[in-house]
Amino acid sequence: MTRLEYAARWRLPPQEAEDVIADYRDIVADPPRSEDQLRREVGDPVEVIKLLVAPPKVYRTWLAVFAVMAACVLIPGHSGFGWFSWPFYRLCFEQGGLHLGPVLAVLGGGLALFWFRRQKGEAKAPVPKGLIAALAALLVWIGLVLLFDWAICYDLNGLLALGPRVQIWPGPVGETEPLLTYFSSWALILLPFFASFLAVYWLVRARTRDRRWTAAYILTLAAILVSLETIAQMTSMDISVSVDAAFRVNLIKYAVITAVGAVGTGVALR
Repeated sequence: MTRLEYAARWRLPPQEAEDVIADYRDIVADPPRSEDQLRREVGDPVEVIKLLVAPPKVYRTWLAVFAVMAACVLIPGHSGFGWFSWPFYRLCFEQGGLHLGPVLAVLGGGLALFWFRRQKGEAKAPVPKGLIAALAALLVWIGLVLLFDWAICYDLNGLLALGPRVQIWPGPVGETEPLLTYFSSWALILLPFFASFLAVYWLVRARTRDRRWTAAYILTLAAILVSLETIAQMTSMDISVSVDAAFRVNLIKYAVITAVGAVGTGVALR
């Protein structure tokens, strides 16, 4: 039944999936039979659901929507990690480029809200504990990034320069960077990379378990956007304004991104 429920909710529209699941619960319960007997009489759960997918266009539409939402988080999430992703980075976040990162975030979040609320997927009370933990972790992440941005803006006492320094590789001999800044930079690159895979998993959970998991997907988009916008500003070659002045301007933009992500998250939780 677990396999059948996942297959039905993945392949069928929400209401149709719940109707099929209810029918098969009755079949399985009356009379009680072993799993081997059920397989002989009913068939493999996944194959049973495949036969019920009608019309195929509905399922193909869902796969296309899922692919777009996944791309909207995977492309920016991978854009800062590794040499192979720099073309993505230049398209998504580099200052002076096409700057598609915000476009992808708005597209992915908007499509997720539209699709799952239009489909009226199941939303069970209370909110899943795993979802609450995911949202809390994402809020802490965004808060730390904003704190880092604020420190760059108003770091009059060299807060980020305190502590040991590390050798930058690759770089000229003797070129070093403060340890806090060095690890913060790597965190701003690695967290989006790994979180993008989690966001895709949360989309699957939204389809197969509870549509409110889209809240975690939307907040992940905001966290990735704030992180990589920060990296873009840190690596900007624009010398017309000082670094702290540029961050003061962009800190407002980062706050707006966070606010929009929070609103989308709240809508998804309703």
